[in-house]
Amino acid sequence: MGHSKLSVTIPDDIFNQLNDIALKEKTKLSHLVTEALVEKLQKKKEQAYIQQVNEVLKDKEAANEQQRMAELIADNTNLEELPW
Repeated sequence: MGHSKLSVTIPDDIFNQLNDIALKEKTKLSHLVTEALVEKLQKKKEQAYIQQVNEVLKDKEAANEQQRMAELIADNTNLEELPW
């Protein structure tokens, strides 16, 4: 995987907090920032997916079909057989 440089301006208090964490965890600041961005991107993707599902379920026919399928699965699932 390649890497790109990025120059950003952030508030001093955020920078100081990040720097403190990096020192305590003995890791690079860029690693912490990358982790934070990955988490944020994942949340955005999840939100977009949920929004898509909600759009589909606005359709009453689709919502009723999903409800019917969920009930069918629940009725045919023996909870004692599940690995938990």
